Amino acid sequence: MKLGWTPGRMDPERKKEIRQSFVAALVMRKRLLEILQNKMEASWKNSLSEETYDTPNWALKQADARGYERAMKEIMSLIKD
Repeated sequence: MKLGWTPGRMDPERKKEIRQSFVAALVMRKRLLEILQNKMEASWKNSLSEETYDTPNWALKQADARGYERAMKEIMSLIKD
């Protein structure tokens, strides 16, 4: 579990509750990881399609897609063991 879940001077009891909930939600976290991975793959495939090149805003769309994927990776890192 990443330290971001229990930052700084959080109440020790609250930290314990969060850790227990994190461990107990293993099945849900794994499923959420699958969903996020599928969304990232779809985003990547979409950004490679030929239709995306037919726009004057191509660079902006690519930047948005990479930002989306970066955010997804950050979320995924938080829910991995």
